[in-house]
Amino acid sequence: MLKPVECLKVALMAEGIEVSTEAREAIMGRDFLEPLTLADYASTSGIGLRLVDNVWVNAPIREYNPNFVDKPIHHLLYEDGAFLVSSGEFQVKAQPVPIPAYHKHTNRLGEKYTSYAITHTDRVRISPIAGCAFTCQFCNSPYKYRYRKKSIEGLIEAVTVALSDPVLPARHVLISGGTPRPEDYEYENEVYRQVCAAFPNVEVDVMMVPSPGLLDPQALLDSGVNELAINLEMYNEEYSRRFMPGKWKIGRNQVLAFIAKAVEIFGGNRIRSLLLVGLEPVEDTLRGVEALAQRGCEPVLSPFRPDPMTPLRHFKPPSVEVLIDAYERSVEIAGRFGVRLGPKCVPCHHNTLSFPDESGYYVGISA
Repeated sequence: MLKPVECLKVALMAEGIEVSTEAREAIMGRDFLEPLTLADYASTSGIGLRLVDNVWVNAPIREYNPNFVDKPIHHLLYEDGAFLVSSGEFQVKAQPVPIPAYHKHTNRLGEKYTSYAITHTDRVRISPIAGCAFTCQFCNSPYKYRYRKKSIEGLIEAVTVALSDPVLPARHVLISGGTPRPEDYEYENEVYRQVCAAFPNVEVDVMMVPSPGLLDPQALLDSGVNELAINLEMYNEEYSRRFMPGKWKIGRNQVLAFIAKAVEIFGGNRIRSLLLVGLEPVEDTLRGVEALAQRGCEPVLSPFRPDPMTPLRHFKPPSVEVLIDAYERSVEIAGRFGVRLGPKCVPCHHNTLSFPDESGYYVGISA
């Protein structure tokens, strides 16, 4: 049974939040020059909030999701020097996640650091490839960015800056998509090697599609990669073919086989896989949870958020009831195999159906 603040998080993810003028001024400054959010990917387009009980959420806002955020009943207020989220008669204290100071700065070549790195909560994400070799209909990356490789030197410099940011210092690193073209596989793996070598005392995770010939779990482990995120995203083959044809061609069985091999090589609790909730029937998502848990993989539930730039802009996001049902049943399924829902990092829960508890399994910034 979810606590009231956890139910609020789910409602914020599904329905969005309205930010009052007073709250905007407190976040953006009196001239409203600072951004509310570094909206980039579809799942991080909202405002980051840390609620009571160490519950983190990325709540969509009308500026970036006018396609479904319309007169939400949830409001971020600023009263008597404090932020709070008001939802009907329920109110809780909240703290907006600040924007890192580096967002205003450029490297020695005049390139914005944010063209290389984005920090949400305590994790800096770098994407060696802008755009993507695939065109998944739920992801804004191939529709927003032209495909190109980024400078490895620029990536490492941006991570260095993000780790020492005076406003929002990153604690760990995620190297993620877009997916490279086959001719760029070696470049992608060189990024993994060089970033891990540059930051040997920082946890570096890799999130990538297991395209044949791209990822070698043993080589990644030997390079110093901390965890792998191999996202299944959808279990239903027909929906997969329809919404992510490039990944569908790799094949569900091949992805699951890769995950099983990675679990064997990395060991338990170091391989996770994201499933989108709301694009396919919930029963199929739950089958995906079971398939992952059977293989010792940590399932991660990510509520589908329709991005205005994608072909699915008018697709209705899942309701609060659907999300809670998927979460509670997934917890039960994962538990049967001795697995917990991920990710383990509590601040990284902000765009997933995950909550901290007293087990000691979840780590990161404490309450």
